Amino acid sequence: MTTHEFFCWRVAEAYMYYLMATNRRPVYRYETGDIEVSCHFLMPLLDGYLGDRKTTEWRAKFYMKLMTPFSEKADPRAIICAGKAPQLNRRGIKYMNALLHEFGNMVSDIGVKDDRGMLIFPPESEWANLKFSHISFE
Repeated sequence: MTTHEFFCWRVAEAYMYYLMATNRRPVYRYETGDIEVSCHFLMPLLDGYLGDRKTTEWRAKFYMKLMTPFSEKADPRAIICAGKAPQLNRRGIKYMNALLHEFGNMVSDIGVKDDRGMLIFPPESEWANLKFSHISFE
């Protein structure tokens, strides 16, 4: 795992903790419904968006700026400190919320729903027919 991948994973993990603390489960509250997420979804979404635009060194520094600095102080209520969970700062929370909001907008614009009404990606055979054919799902 490279440096930028490590910090990208930490940002994804910290955002998961934030969502679970806020919503009691790992979901982003989108305007038309919840977007259920995992670290395995968030990391490629975050790094894939910036990967085409920025260098690996820039991305590693950017991911570090989204997180609160690591503190070696233990919680005074704890009797043992066996590790610290990563935390996003306000900028990190705003950035991740905006990233997921834009993802929700993209999926809503495509407008493909399954039989339960859940938004889904269209089958690969229909990608060429989309009005947003410049969007890559990889």
